Amino acid sequence: MVSRPSWPGGPAMISAERRATPISEPPHFEVAEECVVFALCAQTYAVAADRLLSCLSLPRLTALDDTPPYLMGAFDLRGVLAPVVSPAVLGGAPLQPAASSDLLIVLEAEGDPLALHADTLLGIEPLCAQPWERRSVSAGTLQIRLSGGRAQFIDPSLIALVADPQGLSDHGSAAQSADERLLDFERELDASALALLERRAERYRSLARVVRGRRRWGEVSA
Repeated sequence: MVSRPSWPGGPAMISAERRATPISEPPHFEVAEECVVFALCAQTYAVAADRLLSCLSLPRLTALDDTPPYLMGAFDLRGVLAPVVSPAVLGGAPLQPAASSDLLIVLEAEGDPLALHADTLLGIEPLCAQPWERRSVSAGTLQIRLSGGRAQFIDPSLIALVADPQGLSDHGSAAQSADERLLDFERELDASALALLERRAERYRSLARVVRGRRRWGEVSA
């Protein structure tokens, strides 16, 4: 299992007494003992802590054709293409445009990296061992109750990365093209911010040249 990174200057870990309580779970969801908690535009999300590979600053993305509306694009991480999913759109909410200060929560999904868009990393919180009801929020998400309120728990292995063949989606009507979607995601970034994201993308791409085994994913610095 990949070791979880530390985030210097970031939020302190949540104490074991402040536990998250499952509210609902559909069949086949993987129940986690601990979850990484993060936020995007005031909505709180959680993922299984043992899925975490790294936390990175948002890089410039490349559009991917034939992908669902919640997939904003992808970037090259150590020679591996990492798709970036908007948890807001995944959960049925409007798209939250990118900001240069945003983050990516990089997870392991079926052996490959998958990143979730975030604007705040909140910490790690244990889950209470309680039965889960079989009721989901949307595909790949369910509700849990954290010490500070409710959150949407996301299982990356249940997120489809290929578009609906009919061109329609539960997350909207007629889908935008991949290029239009990425432009919409980047609409609030000026030229300076886009240049910063491009430099980050090049840095993450260049990590592929590091000798294998010399650095772990969790040691990547944004």
